[in-house]
Formats: sequence, structure tokens, C-alpha cells
Amino acid sequence: MKRNKYKDYLWYTALAVFIICVIEGIFFYHNVENPFLKVTLNIQNAIKAYKIDPDIKQAEALAYMQKSGGGIISVIITYVYCFAVIVAPFCTVGALAVLIRKPASYVRGFFSQRNKKHVLIIGEGKYQFAFIDGLVKDCRVTVIVSRMLSEDTKLKYINKGVKIIQKYGDMSIETIFKSLDIRKFNDIFLCDESAIANIEYLKSLSEKSSKYSDAGNSAYQQIHVSSADNSMAELIRQYYDNLDTKLFDLDIVDVNKMAVNKMYKEHPVYIANKDDNYDVHIGIIGFGDFGQSSLIQGLNMSVLSADSKICIDVFDKDIDSIIGGFMKNFSVDALEGLKFIKEDIYEGKSTGCYELKMPFNTSPDKFGMDGEINIRFFNTDATKLHFNKIFKKCNDENPFTYLIIAMADTRSMANTIIELKQLLYKKGDTCINIPVIVRVKENNDFASIYGEKNLYTINRDKDIYSYKSITNQEITNEAKLFNHRYNLLYDVISGYKKDKNIVVDDKFMLEIENHLKEDALRIEKNETELNNAWHKMSIFDRESSIAQSLHQDVKRWLVYDKKAYSLKDNKEELERIEHRRWNVFMITRGFKYEKAGKKDLYAKTHPCISKWEVLKVEKPDTLEYDYTPYYILKVNK
Repeated sequence: MKRNKYKDYLWYTALAVFIICVIEGIFFYHNVENPFLKVTLNIQNAIKAYKIDPDIKQAEALAYMQKSGGGIISVIITYVYCFAVIVAPFCTVGALAVLIRKPASYVRGFFSQRNKKHVLIIGEGKYQFAFIDGLVKDCRVTVIVSRMLSEDTKLKYINKGVKIIQKYGDMSIETIFKSLDIRKFNDIFLCDESAIANIEYLKSLSEKSSKYSDAGNSAYQQIHVSSADNSMAELIRQYYDNLDTKLFDLDIVDVNKMAVNKMYKEHPVYIANKDDNYDVHIGIIGFGDFGQSSLIQGLNMSVLSADSKICIDVFDKDIDSIIGGFMKNFSVDALEGLKFIKEDIYEGKSTGCYELKMPFNTSPDKFGMDGEINIRFFNTDATKLHFNKIFKKCNDENPFTYLIIAMADTRSMANTIIELKQLLYKKGDTCINIPVIVRVKENNDFASIYGEKNLYTINRDKDIYSYKSITNQEITNEAKLFNHRYNLLYDVISGYKKDKNIVVDDKFMLEIENHLKEDALRIEKNETELNNAWHKMSIFDRESSIAQSLHQDVKRWLVYDKKAYSLKDNKEELERIEHRRWNVFMITRGFKYEKAGKKDLYAKTHPCISKWEVLKVEKPDTLEYDYTPYYILKVNK
């Protein structure tokens, strides 16, 4: 625990003053015959010294010293006493400042947090303090802690308006909840590292919420559960989805994944794609949690055409220990397509590289999709020279179109940026011509430092640990609206299919537009229908809608900005793009193909994970729904 030096020095000084006053009193009251009176007069003098009114004045102490004819020790004690009498009142002022510091912090915190959202944080884990620090900027935070916090830590958070509730070992969480009005919190964050503990908290919150349930109220309380582990997240999904009555809304918070969604939304993958080139080559340097989320979501956002090549190269010195955990994003059958190859560095020296290509030959085709995906994981240290050789070779074979730097060490990251500028240099260039995204811990403005117009930063405090990022509100609200309109069109299209084949002519599009415009006016006045529909969805279906909604920006770029496709003339090609994107999403969530009537969430199989031509034969009735996002796109133009 970090010590508070100011408080230590204060108490040491006050104690020294008291001892000096007592020693001086022993000399001064030496002739008092009553022992009790002698002691009490001495203590009284020491105490009164702290309020600028000692019984033994400085002049009296000096006069007594001269009268008694004391030796050198008496002289030293007397003069030290005179100095101590001056210091004593400052000790009093310092002690009062320490005493009122905590109440003042409560007052300061209260006034600084007025009119902010109330949030509750529960659980112990590596994200707890990061959540507090990030949320306190925008919210009134109440946190339940099990471990004892130091006084300095408590005061730091109290100063920021955080209300700390201590949970002792013999207390249950139900006891804590009894003293809280859960309804006043806009959001509740569960950040325990144990998924089982978070589920127990959910059960207790559900029981508490049932006492306040209102059948007519559509404003469900939002609970966010922190989990970066796929297995633990799946456990939480299954618990929530199996609840008979859902009295709250729940989403699984992966802070890195949400920051990555924001990154791709603000800095799209297609920025560097020119002319008719729709291939994407992403480089990820540093493969921690942020780097892994960047790869998974990068695959979804890199589908720019049905037949393009998506290549992602990963560079990390610990790739051997990371690759096994990362591959759990896929089905175990994906390991059949993973290869280990040797990459030569110099004569007699090579490094390992793992390569995953999709689709690959299996019978039946378990990961069928159009186009090609190639992911390479290089076991190399970006601070070493051999990284430069491997990176340059990758760039020479297929120029990078997007770079993500997610290294842990700021100094190494800064040096890497300088080296990348040299490695990516082409004759005539004045700057890096592709987007380079840097994940930073501090609020460093790398772009201005390096003078690179295509260099962008993702800041940990602003873009990862903030209320806006953690709750994912903007992206979730877009997904809610997208899902609602998708369902609406699903019903419309299903109705048309009963009578005739759909022809995408002006008449049909006008009818679709009218449906959506009427719906938009209704939703604008009352969002209850939209929120209720979202509340009824499983967590997996919500995540699917979010991924589909995020890709709308890519479709908008293809159809309206780049004008690469026509809604009227390229209907099937656009359907193929959406189907490929959906295939990528499902495969990176652990699904594989199985010929069956419908998907199996527990076995993680789906009959539609296939190439377009196979889908046309096996599931022709589903083709039209791959075009639904483009109907919505036209109305949102």
C-alpha cells in the first residue's frame, strides 16, 4: 500500500512537539511538590501548546533557564521548546485539514456528480478499477468492493464522487442489495473475473428486480457483464437466454471488442481501396486482447465483394502461446485447415508461422464460402530486425491496406511506427498512404507528433474505458433499428412470396420505402416496440444484428459512394456479398456447416454456411433475405 508521506510527517512532528513540551515541563514544574499536580500541569501545558496558548510561555521558559543556571542540556531543551511552541499550532491546522478531508471529499464528489447517470459496479477483477476510472467521468458511480481499499484509494474515488460500499467476508450480496434501491441505477456492471460469480449476482439482481417488476414498463434495466473469455461468455449467454422471465436487459461486455467496433466504424477498412481492387490486407502488430478482437471483427468488415481475397498478417513474439486460445473462436474442425510453416530469416535461421486458409477441402465442406481468407500468424518480435524482413516480404507480396499497432510497450510502439514508415515507403511518398491505427494507454497525439495524416489513435480511457464505449449505446441503437426494420421487411417479403416471385422493380421498391417510412414515423414517436423486440432476442442474435448493422457502412460505400454496384442491376451479386459476410460472422463464432433443417445453437451448426451456388440448391428460399439489408440501405440513403 502506498503510504501518505504528508500524514506520516504530520504525526511524527506532532509527537515530537508533545515529547519536547513534556520534557520542558519536567524541568519547569520540578519544584511542584504534589506529584499528581505536577503531571497534570505538564500534560496540560503540552496540550495547550497546540492551540497557541501554552502555560509555559517562551519568555518564562528562558527566564527559568537563566534563573536555574542549567547546563548545556537545559539550554538546548529550552530553545528547542521555544521552537516547538511555534510549530505546535501548525500541527493543529494540519490535523484539522486531514480530519475534514474525507467529509469535504464527499461534499465535493456530490456536487461534481449531480445530474449524471447512476451506475453500480459489482465484482472483483482486473477490470474493476479501469471501469471505475472510465465511468466516473460521465456517471455517478456506486461500487461494491470485497477487498479492503487503502485510505488513499478511497479518498481518490470519493473526491470523484464514487460511493464505496464495503462487503465484508461474512456478508452476502443479498444483504448489500437490501440496503440499495436497485431501481435508481441506469446501468449495472458486473466485472468479476469468475463467470459463476457474475451469474450469482445476476440471480440476486433478478430476485430483487422481481419485487419492482411492472408489466407495463418497457424500460428494462441494463446489466453489463464483463467477459473477454469465449467459454465464460457462452455460459452467461446460455443462462440469460434460458430465463423464463427476463426482468432486465443483459449484454456481454468485451471492452476491446467494443473499442474495435468503434475503430472500424470511424476508420473503415476500405479507405485505401482504389479503383476496382476489393482485396484487403490487414497487418496486426501485437496480438493481445485488442489485436485478437481486431482480427475477428476485421474479417467481418473486410467483405468488400463476394470473391475478393482477405489476408490478415499477425506479428507477435508470443504467438506460440496465444494461437491455441485464439483458435477457440472457431470450431475445432477449423484446426484441419491450420498449418505450421517455417519462414526463413537468414541462412540457417527461421521462425515459425501458422497459416489458416478458408475455405479448405473437407467432406462435406464445413466452412464453405465465396472468396478467400488467409490468416498468417508470425512468431516474431517487432523490436528485432528480423520482423522488418518478414513484414517487408508480406508487403511486397501483397501491399498492406490497413495496419493496427497494439503493442504493450509505448517506447517499442513509437520505434515501430518510425520503422513502418520506411518499410512502407514508395518513391514519391511524403507520408504513409494507408490507415495506421495505434492503440495507446495514455492520451498521446501520435498523429501530430509524427505528422502523419493517416495515423490514428485508439485511446484506452476515451475509446475503451468510457461509458459510451462500454455500453456500446450508439452502435446498439443502430442495431436495434436495423433489426426492427429487418423483421418488418421479413414479414413483407414473406407475404409477397405466397403469391408471386419478387421482382425488384420501381413499384416494389416504392412499396418497401413506404412501409419503412411509415414505420420510422411510428418508432420516432414511441420506441417501445423497438425496445421490446430487442429485449426478446437472444444475446447471440443481438450480436449478429450488430455485426450486420455495422457492415451497412461498407454496403453504403459500395453502392452509393463508389457506385460499384446497382441495387437494380446487381441484385444477386449484392446478395452474395451479404451471404459471404454472414458466413464469416458465423464461422468466427464457432459455427460450421451441417445439412439440417435449421441451426443448432448448442452444436454450433447451421445449414446455410456454404458457398452461394450450394445455397441456391439446398436453401433457395433463404436467398431473398440476403438482400434485405439493401432495402433498408435505400430507405436510409
